[in-house]
Amino acid sequence: MKRIATSVAVALAFAILVPLTGCSSFSKTNRQQRAYEKYIRKSSVTRQKQQKQFRSDKPQMPSQPMPSEPVESTESGPESMPSEPSSQ
Repeated sequence: MKRIATSVAVALAFAILVPLTGCSSFSKTNRQQRAYEKYIRKSSVTRQKQQKQFRSDKPQMPSQPMPSEPVESTESGPESMPSEPSSQ
């Protein structure tokens, strides 16, 4: 009975003391460093995907330029409207 009580007491003390001391990888600066590294990896992967997409989607220039057709206006009517004389 004493052995069980002693082992439970040691286990309980260990369980209480470990979280209080904390692991160094959970410190504020290490968390910030890991978050920054994750941000760098994510942004570099995104940039590589965008560059690959831009290279593959590059439109090909036509060998000969297309002739442009003249544009005709479909509006009809006088270009300027005469002003009416004012009556006094």
